[in-house]
Amino acid sequence: MSEATRTRTHAPEVRQRAVEILQEGVGHRALAAKLGIPQATARQWARAYAVGGADAVLNAGARHHTYSYDVKLAVVKDRLENGLTVREAMIKHKIPSESSVKAWCRQYRESGESALVDKPRVKKAE
Repeated sequence: MSEATRTRTHAPEVRQRAVEILQEGVGHRALAAKLGIPQATARQWARAYAVGGADAVLNAGARHHTYSYDVKLAVVKDRLENGLTVREAMIKHKIPSESSVKAWCRQYRESGESALVDKPRVKKAE
């Protein structure tokens, strides 16, 4: 896998420093510049911080969250029909992951409400 496509994780010290900077009210561009991280990462951390505070940045990805159909549908409706931005929808519904909101909206656009229903996970045969 190339360096550009590999998912990178950031050291706990970097995340801690990001929290300190975000507590100062700094925007994502300044956060990216101060820490030398991609703007997309800084934007994601800033949105997660707005939703869940320091814990959402420090423990991002540590737990797999599942959301009910009703929550997913409410997020999608607010985003697509009521004109909320991704950030506004995340904050309103306390969803710390920008990618979840975007994925639910994409699934809804492609396949309608039924796409938001959780499907049972199938274990791979060993």
